[in-house]
Amino acid sequence: MILLIELNDLQLAQMLADYLQGQQISCQIHSSETGVALWLLDENQAGLAETEIQRFIHEPYHPRYREAAWQQEKSVSWRAAADSHLMSELVLQAQPLMLVVTGLVLIEYLLRSMGLPVESWLSFEWPWLNGQIWRLFTPVFLHFSVIHLLFNLSWWWYLGGRTEQRYGVSKLAIVLISGALIPNVLQAMVSGNTFGGLSGVTYALLGYLWLRERHSEQAQMTVSNGLFIFMLCWLTLGFADILPVNTANFAHLGGLLVGLVQGWRDSRRATPRSS
Repeated sequence: MILLIELNDLQLAQMLADYLQGQQISCQIHSSETGVALWLLDENQAGLAETEIQRFIHEPYHPRYREAAWQQEKSVSWRAAADSHLMSELVLQAQPLMLVVTGLVLIEYLLRSMGLPVESWLSFEWPWLNGQIWRLFTPVFLHFSVIHLLFNLSWWWYLGGRTEQRYGVSKLAIVLISGALIPNVLQAMVSGNTFGGLSGVTYALLGYLWLRERHSEQAQMTVSNGLFIFMLCWLTLGFADILPVNTANFAHLGGLLVGLVQGWRDSRRATPRSS
């Protein structure tokens, strides 16, 4: 077998494989250290395959690849870390920074469940009071119930993992920091320090991915228009104070605005990424 290309996006790899199969070029997808790798089975097709790979690198989001995927009658077999497409996606989105933050959130919840005064170390406080500047950021690690924890971590895994997978660790770090600091400050101005959670960050990721990808030719949009509208409705219900749970509404709003601004900026200068 000959290695043709390595990608960090499973959908792109599947579409490329479908297209090559349609061109009678035999190939298979396997896991790799960076995501997934596409291998050529017939060495006699190396020249033709290389031509197609170079064309793909220059225009990876061309409609021909989506059309090939739609027309393919059977799906590409891929067994990197799980047996289902959903599990494959979850595994691919298990990116380093996303996992580190997930681990810190879980550790915080475990320590507080054991009775340690973690909240007093991490809750919001204006830095000029005692110089503890980290408190502008650390409320994102605080979660006050199992439902609160699981809900936020689910969104963080999906949105944060996809952001890091597609746009890199530095981009996720930027959205994480700005989506924590600005919403935290905004919420503290309204309600004091009685808040916590990753929801402001997840709203920032929601806004970023929706605006960043809506004018691109991504294989699969992370945030559909329907999902975006649903989250806007959830935000509106929070401000109307008719939800059965307390919500940090201004943190949500601030996070969404932060994400939209960054998504708008990046979408204006974006070019198709090849892996």
